[in-house]
Amino acid sequence: MVQKEREEIVKICEECGARCCKGPSPNITIFDIVRILKYLNKKPRDVVQYFEYYTHEEYITKILPRNYNVAISYETVRELERKFGKYFKYMLIIKLRKIDSDCIFLKNNRCTIYPVRPMACRAYPLKISGIDDSCLLVKYGIDLSFERRWLLEYIKEINIHYNIFMNYEVFNLEKLIEILERFWNEVSIL
Repeated sequence: MVQKEREEIVKICEECGARCCKGPSPNITIFDIVRILKYLNKKPRDVVQYFEYYTHEEYITKILPRNYNVAISYETVRELERKFGKYFKYMLIIKLRKIDSDCIFLKNNRCTIYPVRPMACRAYPLKISGIDDSCLLVKYGIDLSFERRWLLEYIKEINIHYNIFMNYEVFNLEKLIEILERFWNEVSIL
């Protein structure tokens, strides 16, 4: 029964045209990066081939408004700084690299790294900020219990990720590569 439901989801996603893989990329954790790079048989230094990185301040003030016409409220930024500390705006935010507006791993509306896709992608259409009602899975009333499980895992990973970034002051590419190398052997492909 579960296999049939999963096949139905694949058909619905193909019908949609992979809209979720176009536009803004979700936040990627160091664990996502390691899993993806290992899957591709790459090394930590290859991070720049597949991922973009910005400081949170740069992403919030420049990238979101310019590329996606999205503004983050002052209150949201203050809440993030309260939760993650005064260095939050200097910490890196990692995104999947885009080709035009498509995810670098999207080919013919299919994910080429599906077995190791990022946690946020596994959880979609569920997001930390709520549910994406425009997703056809929601419109067709598909059971999202698997996605709920992945969302909980993503929340755990994103919290560990930010704690690592705060503790090691990951503010630049060299520090990111150092952290990837440090945790390389601790992360396995799911």
